[in-house]
Amino acid sequence: MEMRLDRREFLKLSGSSVVAASLLSGGASFTFAKKMEELNLPKPSKNSPRVVIVGAGWSGLTIAKYIKMGNPNVDVVLIDKRHEFFSCPVSNLWLVDLVNLEFLMHDFLTPAARHGYHILTGTSVIDVDRSARKVYTDKGVLSYDYLVLAPGIDYHYESWIKDPKEIELAQVRYPAGFIPASEHIRIKEKIQNFEKGTFVLTVPPGLDYRCLPAPYERATLIAWYFKKNKVNGKVVLVDNHPDPPVKAKGFHYAWDNIVKDYVEYYPNAGIKSVDVNKRRISTEAYGDIDFDDGAIYPICKAGEIVFKAGLVKKGERWPDIDPLKYHAVGDERVYVTGDARNQPFSKSGNTSNTEAHYIAKLILAKIAGKEIAYEPPRTLCYSAVAPQEAIWIDLTYKYLGNGKFEFANVKMDEQPKESNYKAYIEWAKGLYRDMFA
Repeated sequence: MEMRLDRREFLKLSGSSVVAASLLSGGASFTFAKKMEELNLPKPSKNSPRVVIVGAGWSGLTIAKYIKMGNPNVDVVLIDKRHEFFSCPVSNLWLVDLVNLEFLMHDFLTPAARHGYHILTGTSVIDVDRSARKVYTDKGVLSYDYLVLAPGIDYHYESWIKDPKEIELAQVRYPAGFIPASEHIRIKEKIQNFEKGTFVLTVPPGLDYRCLPAPYERATLIAWYFKKNKVNGKVVLVDNHPDPPVKAKGFHYAWDNIVKDYVEYYPNAGIKSVDVNKRRISTEAYGDIDFDDGAIYPICKAGEIVFKAGLVKKGERWPDIDPLKYHAVGDERVYVTGDARNQPFSKSGNTSNTEAHYIAKLILAKIAGKEIAYEPPRTLCYSAVAPQEAIWIDLTYKYLGNGKFEFANVKMDEQPKESNYKAYIEWAKGLYRDMFA
């Protein structure tokens, strides 16, 4: 099959930092960082408190905007290694040509100019000194009064692949596609160039990977794309769960009716290892599963800067933070938000956006010497299963104490409908407006 990724889309992405590796990511020593000069960024006033936010995703962008809206005298600095925003939510639709690239990409400069916060794009954060309250970047040092770490996720391949060289091969050959945007470009190429055989997707174990239904949505849409284009192949979904954790009935309906014969589902697989060179996944339940191409989605962990800031206990993958206040245990000036936090909330766009509203209020209250009541996030999540057909779930969370939560006010529609698909698109537009308008 001939590759059909639009040339303009390639130009927009290949020339930007979203596909560029950071020059100093993890490579600079803290001793070297200490020699850097302080960045001279003007404040609204001499006594303005400064909030530094690392990560301009669904959480960081929302926090920056609403802190400035709540108190224009607060100095806000938002840092991201990319030069523009590429949305992970809704990206599955782009992979199969149901939305264009403009629907996913947004510039960082417009909201910064509109709301009056600093934006440092193409900037890598090298280290954090919490005792001195300083953030070290490849452009210089920033002092902070409050720090928000919202770097999103990173991958933990080591449970399935032991050799570091093999891990690198897996990242390049079979990227997971849950950290934008170079991985997405690669997967779109794979889908459009796939001619025959087995296209494998994996689902990590547990409930702490990015977007619980996203791998199932992706598998369904790729199967629809293969069916539409009469590809002599199938999608094999290797899952460590007994069923999709959410919207299972809707996905099974799609697999049995919309994309029948184009999806094979392997639940309770118990993935033991992945051999990249042999293109083989070893499982407890099904033995070895060979594949021709695909995307290996491994176990997740918090973004690297959360580890560098000393917020993750040895042997853990997520930071030790207060479940209701989001600040680090023992450090009320440092917050971890979005998909990098450790609460058992869905690591998804709507959750990150709604909790960001609360965190902005928390920080503003802290600056003002006040306390506010806890506000749980909301998870409204849509999944497309074909063009003009989608399902959804809507819920919030109830705190049970001791760091534990349960779902609350759960609503869902697991019957694929055109009205749900239209609501999906409008949902995304509304959240984009909230972050960028």
